[in-house]
Amino acid sequence: MLVFVILLSVCSFSGCDVTRMSSLEDLSKPYTGVYACDRLMFGAENRTDDFSFLRLELDYGGGFTFSYETKEGGCGEWEGTYAVDPKRGELTLTAVQSGISGSRTFRMEDGAILFEDQVLGKNVYAEFRM
Repeated sequence: MLVFVILLSVCSFSGCDVTRMSSLEDLSKPYTGVYACDRLMFGAENRTDDFSFLRLELDYGGGFTFSYETKEGGCGEWEGTYAVDPKRGELTLTAVQSGISGSRTFRMEDGAILFEDQVLGKNVYAEFRM
């Protein structure tokens, strides 16, 4: 009981509203971290080995960085913000490039982020894992 009273008093002095606290998962954000691409399919072709690395980093503050480097030395990076809906198992990435904003929503299953899209008329599928 004493621990509960101390917790409430600390929260009241720190500006923390106990009635608005989120779940433990919302507070700990277990999905934050660096994800590496384990599998990249372009149509029926496995293109995973074309890259030295493909990474997606989700930081605790709601920002993401997507970076890659090809085996030929080409590289790139995009940054933006993300939102996770744990109940629906979805990750939404929003990026701004040259003043143009775009958002995409992807599935999250069993600790993996699954990208599915169409590029140049072919299906693209990628699995990212920590």
